[in-house]
Amino acid sequence: MQSTRLQNTLKALLLIALGLFLYSRIANGTLFYYINERFMGFTIVAVFGLLIVGLSYRYSNAQTNAPQDHAGHSHAISWRGALIVVLPIALGILTPPQPLGVAALANREMDLGMNNANQSLASNSAVVRPREKASVDKNILDWWRDFRTLPNANQALAGQEVKVTGFVYKDDRYGEDIFILIRFTVSCCVADASVVGMLVQSSAHQSLQDDMWVEVTGTFVASQLENWTLPIVAAQQITQIDVPSQPYLYP
Repeated sequence: MQSTRLQNTLKALLLIALGLFLYSRIANGTLFYYINERFMGFTIVAVFGLLIVGLSYRYSNAQTNAPQDHAGHSHAISWRGALIVVLPIALGILTPPQPLGVAALANREMDLGMNNANQSLASNSAVVRPREKASVDKNILDWWRDFRTLPNANQALAGQEVKVTGFVYKDDRYGEDIFILIRFTVSCCVADASVVGMLVQSSAHQSLQDDMWVEVTGTFVASQLENWTLPIVAAQQITQIDVPSQPYLYP
């Protein structure tokens, strides 16, 4: 890899390939499977930057030998450096894009917003209440915040109408007619994803499968599991849906 022309061609191809890969994720709507939606603008800038720099290498008139800085260090790209760029592109192309699901729960703590029967979390200043919404407009994260901040949420929320979406996770610890409806929350990217969920009671439990995305309509009923108190959704209707274009919730 001594030829400057070969070096510039390789750099151009790598940068353009990376730019086109990012663009493909924007175009097919799967970018938000990886990052928070607020980084869309930065990603678009990155795409243009990578393409522009890549094309500049393509038409570079550098000298024949790989360029050296004043300290004598070569700016030539190594095979290891090329592999670092190529590997995520190849994995991204070969692996169908999909959001985090049940398989990602193994190394993450699930928070159902459970309150100990003898402890009130209403004064917990670390939990931020969402802006007021109609009950049917609240998502799982909104309800989780209510669970954690309302005094005696178990009774306070009983009877309220619920309409939420998420994916199914079955946990035998909660009984045969109860499943957990889950969403991941993402602050930056999937590496920092956290799990929030709510328990749903339904006679249709057996027909549901893990990772199935559903919309649940029902009402909260006051419940107690061992020494934990929390409202459970008594489902009136469960409808299977496609994976949302924005599968994560953003705190």
